[in-house]
Amino acid sequence: MGFFLKNENLITRFSFFLIFILGIYLCFIGGYGSDEDTLPMIYSFETKLYDGRFVSSRFTGNPVAEIGIGFLSVFFGSFVTNLFTYLFLVLGLVLFYLSFNNLKISKEVYLFLFLCLTNPILFFDNLEPVDYSWALFFFSLGTFFFNKKIFELAILFFAISIGVRINYVLFVAIIIFFFEFEEQISINRRLNIFLSTFVFGGMFYVPIWFENKFDLSWLTAARPMDQGFYGLIARFIYKTYISLGYLSSFLILFFIIKNLKNILIINNFKVLLLLAISNLLIFLWIPGEFSYLQLFLVIILFIIFNSKNKKIIYGLCLLNFISWFIFINPLTIKYKQPELCAPKNAISAKINIKVENGYLMKYLDSREHIRCWVQGNTARDKRILKGQPLKRD
Repeated sequence: MGFFLKNENLITRFSFFLIFILGIYLCFIGGYGSDEDTLPMIYSFETKLYDGRFVSSRFTGNPVAEIGIGFLSVFFGSFVTNLFTYLFLVLGLVLFYLSFNNLKISKEVYLFLFLCLTNPILFFDNLEPVDYSWALFFFSLGTFFFNKKIFELAILFFAISIGVRINYVLFVAIIIFFFEFEEQISINRRLNIFLSTFVFGGMFYVPIWFENKFDLSWLTAARPMDQGFYGLIARFIYKTYISLGYLSSFLILFFIIKNLKNILIINNFKVLLLLAISNLLIFLWIPGEFSYLQLFLVIILFIIFNSKNKKIIYGLCLLNFISWFIFINPLTIKYKQPELCAPKNAISAKINIKVENGYLMKYLDSREHIRCWVQGNTARDKRILKGQPLKRD
């Protein structure tokens, strides 16, 4: 114990670099991943590049991600695409840390990064070509420049974050209108910054607006309302609980209750609280992928990190690591179509605690899921399965 305390910073840095290098290795072997949205994003870029046609990958399209992920996949392959996604997560976390830590970097940033990367949702969901970390990176970069009062660059990167994921317009609005400075800026100035960001960010979605004949129904996806309102609430609670960690959730709840007074005095806590609540409300509206909660997770972990309570921080890291290898599932969920490649549509759940493989093994097993989205045996399909660049010969 004495050795650990004496060499704490060194051990923390070493642990961070180990998990960081592991992430790079998993990016290398991960291929094009298991997310059903990846190939539609790539296809959207390919049709623009080769045929000049406009095709949206999803309901909103998220055009910056379509262009970025599509470009990297076509010309460089899965490893480079995965690596960009992963590095955007790490850089986004550093920029978030700086933005809410008075723009000061310290040796303890490695502990914050280590804490975040042990969370399996933040780590494993950003090792393949998906857009969550892309939005977080540009949002954090915009917040960083907003904190430095370099508003022109803040507008630029806020707009790009909206172009990655349109729901970030709400998070951007919270930063612009509620972020506190030592010398406050006027509400008129904030309003001008938001309007500029809204217009530039919205320009990314003009093509899909035109494609839908000026209709706005594309702004939202179908909600999972099969089991009514109570089913929606159940999905929300269960997925939020799992995202925080099946064991970690209890430690986090205990920490928040015990340290509420200290939490309330964190720099720009009101902004962090509004961001967390808004992310939860969006997830309540559509409790879909776990990674919809990424900003919420980063905020919770930043608050815990800010406590400087090393016992809580290391305890949380340990519990997160346990979930990498052992997953204690409190529910048995029945799906409408249980087949591997069928869309997962939960129709019922009952309490039945069981031990399953952890997130690491689930990640490795899911590498074959890309076959579900490959329709034939073309040269392009073979490249996808091998993780190769998809550029046409």
